[in-house]
Amino acid sequence: MDCREPGNPVNDLHSIGDLLRSALGSMGLERVDLTLSLMKDWDEIAGSPWAGASTPLVVKDGELTVEAASSTAVRFLRYSISDLMRRLDDRFGEGVVNAVTVRPPPTR
Repeated sequence: MDCREPGNPVNDLHSIGDLLRSALGSMGLERVDLTLSLMKDWDEIAGSPWAGASTPLVVKDGELTVEAASSTAVRFLRYSISDLMRRLDDRFGEGVVNAVTVRPPPTR
């Protein structure tokens, strides 16, 4: 059976992968790998003062959204965005992340 034939499981997997990439891309989430890498290695990538004081949430359309550990940390971290941007450029390439938004933790 030719793997390009309709109904071939290998061909169907490629179609599903294309569909997922298209769906994620339409939501601005074409770099899921980037978001996963940030989540996994955040403390190492971000360094001080971000490590332990924040959590990366998502990269959408080149914008990284980070949740601060506390409301007071939001103001402190916003002053350090340029340092974080340099670290992100060094790690992933210049312009891969073009903005960082820091949001407070959810209220309970």
